[in-house]
Amino acid sequence: MKIAIPSDNRETITKRTGQSKGFMVYEVNNGKIIHSEYRENTMDEHDEEAEHSHAQIIELLNDVGILLVAAIGKHMKKDVENSSMNYQLVQEEKLTQIIENFLKTN
Repeated sequence: MKIAIPSDNRETITKRTGQSKGFMVYEVNNGKIIHSEYRENTMDEHDEEAEHSHAQIIELLNDVGILLVAAIGKHMKKDVENSSMNYQLVQEEKLTQIIENFLKTN
């Protein structure tokens, strides 16, 4: 299973998922991280005049099973719910804490 967490600096979670500079993606097997990588979000800044879509982010994370987020806006939530990915809200800020706690409880 692959797990993604939005992050601008590869160390802490980004509060605005849809505006994150990138995503740490962890591949997990039997409760252990077997691979991790940073995927850059190349989506341009939000244009309030354009249709609000996160299709580019959904495509970037098309092989991810779950997205762990601090918060999720209504448009991002809708796009995630219409994909094969699930999402879960988390309270921690540091990526290491987030992934460790997720692995302990799942």
